[in-house]
Amino acid sequence: MTEAIAIADGGADTAQIAAFERDRRDLLRRGFALGGAAIAASSIPLLLSVRNAFAQATGDAAILERAITLERVTALAYGTAIGGGLLSPPVLRTVRRLRGHEQAHADALVTALTDLGGIAPAPPQGPADIEKVVKGLGDTRSQADVLSFAIELETAVVAAYHDAHAELVETRLLQTAASIMGSEGQHLAVLRMAAGIDPVAKAFETGAG
Repeated sequence: MTEAIAIADGGADTAQIAAFERDRRDLLRRGFALGGAAIAASSIPLLLSVRNAFAQATGDAAILERAITLERVTALAYGTAIGGGLLSPPVLRTVRRLRGHEQAHADALVTALTDLGGIAPAPPQGPADIEKVVKGLGDTRSQADVLSFAIELETAVVAAYHDAHAELVETRLLQTAASIMGSEGQHLAVLRMAAGIDPVAKAFETGAG
């Protein structure tokens, strides 16, 4: 009889756990590769502004603070898009899932910052706080506009984690950043497919399409 392992959602045998972990790691590897391709292919202004903000952070705690703000702003941006009435039901379901992921990322980063003795920054409260970090959501007038904005935002988020990975010191934070970057790369691929474009950015691409 196969030995059972207790997990939060119930019991699972070792073969199931191994299969899940293999699939998860494969998704992360592909997300990391997709994110790297997007950074190399994109020259969007948002990418530069977000990377500049992270470049000004010194030390693990400061980098985590910037990452928490970016994740929370991204979650809030998705929430605003959800309430905007511009999305079809399938895209709406996708954006809701992505918002949940971003909030989970933010929560994990808050825990990591607290473990370092830091205090999480105040969460963004509305469109004005989104505009302080990323601009353009208020100009969206169609689903295509929303997807284009989200693609640019996710590209910038991936780039931020790519840069943070070169600056973080603690091993566990490096692992967290790599895992989140892989997830964001998957977000980017999903959004590009929803927009009807190749999920992997091509060289010299300068926009969302």
